[in-house]
Amino acid sequence: MPRTLNTIRLAGVLAVPAVLVACGSPAKYQEPGGTSSIVSVGEVDAQDLSMAANQILSEMIATGVLKSAAHQPARIRIERFVNDTSSNFPVDVVILKMREQLVNSGQAQVVTAYGSNPESKESQDALKQQAFREGKASVDSLDPDFFLTGKVEQLKRSAGSTKQANYYFSLTLTDARTGREVFTKLAEVQKQGTKNSVGF
Repeated sequence: MPRTLNTIRLAGVLAVPAVLVACGSPAKYQEPGGTSSIVSVGEVDAQDLSMAANQILSEMIATGVLKSAAHQPARIRIERFVNDTSSNFPVDVVILKMREQLVNSGQAQVVTAYGSNPESKESQDALKQQAFREGKASVDSLDPDFFLTGKVEQLKRSAGSTKQANYYFSLTLTDARTGREVFTKLAEVQKQGTKNSVGF
């Protein structure tokens, strides 16, 4: 009889983890970059990229520097975006977000007829077909007004079990005619904690 009681008790104890697993948080949609997003101390998160890029480009557009271009809307060629961190995030997604904000501002057009991304290849093919139809030997150059370059760097520190990561997002706009820097901005994101969490 005691053995039967112990067996029942043991079965009840073993059943607890299963119940806890079954009661785990179900998957649900979240607002991208919202306050319920996962925050990881040692990695670049989607909301980090979104906040930094939006802040820098908003300030650049507000300065009115794009309105000084020879072409209106200003022609911008995105040269490169360097990920100098240990996080493996898709650079193309960052560039696409920047292009979206620039074009939707009405102050800029992004010249996509350069580079190796899918949109650039499509633009290059379209230009080649147009040149062929018009009997031209080469594709006309779409001279940009500005070159845009970007970089993400990191600085990590720890004290005991607490970890801190600083991420520096920089964008530089260069005048294509003079080669001079006409706008540059650094945005910093700092995260600290002992483990990853949900929400911030």
